[in-house]
Amino acid sequence: MMSVKPTLFLNRLIVRTHNNQIAYDEKFHNGVNIIRGQNSSGKSTISNFIFYVLGGDFKNWTTEALRCKEVIAEVKINDAIITIKREIKNVGLQPMSIFWNNYEESKNDSMNWQTFPYKQTANVTSYTNVLFKALSFPEVKSEENSNITIHQILRLLYIDQETPTQRLFRLEQFDLPLTKEAISEILLGVYDDSLYSHRLRLKQAKKETEEKEKEFQNLNKVFGQATGVNTVSAVQKEIETNKKSLSGINIGIVELKKQQIIRTTVKTPLGSENIQSELSEAKNKIRVLQTSINQLDIEISDSQQFIFTLEKRISELNNSLLTRQILGELPLTHCPQCLNELDINVPEGHCILCKQPLAQEAEKAIAKRMLQEMDLQVKESKSLLEKKERERATHCGELPLHIEMARSLQKQLDLSVDNPQSTRDERIDDLLVGKGKIERNIEYLTQQLQAVELIDLLKQELAKLASEISIIELEIAQKEFQQKNKRQIAMQEIRKVALDILKKDLERQAEFRNGKWVEIDFNRDIYSLDGNYNFSASSNVYLKNAILFSIFFASIQLDFFRYPRFVLCDNMEDKGMEKERTQNLQNILINISSEIKEEHQIIFTTSMIADNLNNTPYCVGAAYDRNNKTLKV
Repeated sequence: MMSVKPTLFLNRLIVRTHNNQIAYDEKFHNGVNIIRGQNSSGKSTISNFIFYVLGGDFKNWTTEALRCKEVIAEVKINDAIITIKREIKNVGLQPMSIFWNNYEESKNDSMNWQTFPYKQTANVTSYTNVLFKALSFPEVKSEENSNITIHQILRLLYIDQETPTQRLFRLEQFDLPLTKEAISEILLGVYDDSLYSHRLRLKQAKKETEEKEKEFQNLNKVFGQATGVNTVSAVQKEIETNKKSLSGINIGIVELKKQQIIRTTVKTPLGSENIQSELSEAKNKIRVLQTSINQLDIEISDSQQFIFTLEKRISELNNSLLTRQILGELPLTHCPQCLNELDINVPEGHCILCKQPLAQEAEKAIAKRMLQEMDLQVKESKSLLEKKERERATHCGELPLHIEMARSLQKQLDLSVDNPQSTRDERIDDLLVGKGKIERNIEYLTQQLQAVELIDLLKQELAKLASEISIIELEIAQKEFQQKNKRQIAMQEIRKVALDILKKDLERQAEFRNGKWVEIDFNRDIYSLDGNYNFSASSNVYLKNAILFSIFFASIQLDFFRYPRFVLCDNMEDKGMEKERTQNLQNILINISSEIKEEHQIIFTTSMIADNLNNTPYCVGAAYDRNNKTLKV
């Protein structure tokens, strides 16, 4: 399937107060967006709102922010327009509400909002699952229970003021190196979800092999010592031998009773009635088990067909979206009716033929919602199917024992009915004792037959696991090689862009002009230039921005990146960055952005906007100050 380049763009940001008044409402656009204003005018609060509404976990709100009730954003995710909303509270892990259409539509439709929690459980989907599905991100589960969330992804997309300049990721307590490594692998596009699945399956297969080998050895040892037999055929042969012995004893009892014609005059039906009662219970149990097995067969077949149908619909819907994407990229230059050249000067988002507004974004959002709901149905159905299959296996294991018990009781009943009560001599008593022993032995062997069958099954499963492990190890080796190559290409492009931004800095740090090698260690959350990471405070700020923006720009150049072509920066003037140096960096970013043909979005704040950028289409909102703050509360 054709690879999808994930995109996450902010179209509009709305903040409401507790009395439902608008505190902030601004539209954002593709390319560079500049939020400008004096210090303490609320720029960082808006940056935090953007981080929060997109899925970040935030609770250190300012007093002005806590006067607001909720933040709403209309966003474009992989060409689908959705509206998201979160309540502003000073406790973390808040849920997210999602409306699968634009903001204007959401104001008139309160019924179709869906609310998802921050954390995923076995039966509840988190908003990370929904957004990852919309972004075509793989679902990443760490073996250390540090699941990757949209919050974790945003930590490398948001350059904030609170994080020390020596760190790439937004600062977080209890930060695991494996989590940061996984974030970088996802965003750089080197993470292969099938590789993760293979690694997880290899670990599970090895664990299953170890458990089954122990079980096989224990069962083999027990039955080899107890019965001297450890194969299905040998146990069945023992059962047949015992049945023949039992048949001979029954014949002997009948013959002896025929020789002794002495009969009692009082009927003693109690024994026959007891046997009849036990036989009825055994037959009833067989009927119940067989009925359950038949019913489960039907339910399992229905579940399998339902899952197949859902997965087919998911595949067809994905193919439909892809086809629409491909066809949508084909420009129409001539009228298909008269073949005259078309007028291409039509408003964005309108049909070049009929000049009517296009509804593709809403349809894509609906399709994304359908995909998410069908994925959840498949997950639930597979869980139910597994439960039914386990229940059927349990019933099938119990059935042979009850069938054999019923046969034994039937034979006892037949003997009880056919032979009238007679006196017992020593020989009949001996035969009856022997009969009891053989019947108990047959019952024991019947029970053990399941265990011996399990030994044979374990042999087959161990052979199958050994073959699977060998294949998976080969697949992992191949994918790790491909992953290594991708990482090298990604890091090469990042270094190239970072060195270019550093060389264009004002002459403040000689090492930047002469830099040769940028090193980034995502696992340790550090970076360096030619082995040095300790420059002046302002140069460290510049170096950090150069590296994080180089990751962003490299993601646009390389198709395999999953970085969603969105970056948010609120620290450009941190740690004493002088006005001329900050404005130079602003223009460097503007120039690089203007040369990019693909859609992307940069949002940054500044209190020292360059004169050539002020009051231009790059700016979002007014020039804020202490008398005209960002939030109108």
